[in-house]
Amino acid sequence: MNPQDLLNRYASGETNFKGAVLIGIDLSKSDLIGINLQFADMENADLTLAYLTRVNFQQSNLSKAQLAGANLNQANLTKANLSDANLHGASLQGTDLRSANLTLADLMDANLLEADLRNADLSGANLAGACLRGANLRQEDRKYVANLRGANLREADLEGANLRGANLAYVDLSAANLANVSFQGADLHGANLDSACLKNANLSDALMSETNLQQTDLTSALANRVDLSGANLDKANMHDIRLSGAVLSHTSMQDTVLTRANLNLSDLSRAELTRANLKAATLIEAYLGRANLTETDLTDAVLTRAELSSATFVDTILKGTTMPDGSIHR
Repeated sequence: MNPQDLLNRYASGETNFKGAVLIGIDLSKSDLIGINLQFADMENADLTLAYLTRVNFQQSNLSKAQLAGANLNQANLTKANLSDANLHGASLQGTDLRSANLTLADLMDANLLEADLRNADLSGANLAGACLRGANLRQEDRKYVANLRGANLREADLEGANLRGANLAYVDLSAANLANVSFQGADLHGANLDSACLKNANLSDALMSETNLQQTDLTSALANRVDLSGANLDKANMHDIRLSGAVLSHTSMQDTVLTRANLNLSDLSRAELTRANLKAATLIEAYLGRANLTETDLTDAVLTRAELSSATFVDTILKGTTMPDGSIHR
């Protein structure tokens, strides 16, 4: 079918093109709102700047398609193949992308506001500068885990997104807006979150070993039982964070702000806390074996029943600190 035939039939009121073979078709700048292209083969199709709102692309093949600047708001792309597709600057607001294949897709600066990405495969995709506010990538059960392994989300806006249980291993989220995002139970090991905003984020039970969190804002984040072993948190702002039962062994937190942090029952063995600010932090029953507390500020901190064996205390500030035996250091 050539482009003009399709456009003429659509203009006459026909909307059902289910299963159509449209490989390499040029429909750039076309208005195809509400058309049914379910099961269509549109590999290498050119849909640049096309109006495709509420289009049914369910299980369609759009591999290597050109969709830059296209309007796909509220379209149905469930189980669609968009691998290697160009969606640079496309609008996918409220779009259904469940189980879609977006591997190596270019979604730079795309609008995915409130999109449904459950079980979508975004491994290796470029989402730099994309807006994913309110997007849903949550885990309902192990079958529906969104895969963003190795994706580029640098400076992306994901505020309020649901990434519970998602696979974000080795993802670049540097300078991204992740405020109020749920990462509960997500896999973020080896990810780069340098200078990202994680205010009020939920990181409970997440795997974040070897993660780069330098200069990250984790103010008031919920991170109980998170695994941050070997992570780099130098100069991060972790004011009022909840890290009860967290694993922070071998973690670097030099010059990190941990004021009023809850570190009860956490494992800080061999942690590097040089010049960290732990004013008014609670570390009840925390384990700090061989931790480096050189020049650390523990003013008014609570260390009741904490294990401090072989920890390094050089020029440590202990004014008003509650020591492991319950005594107050003067």
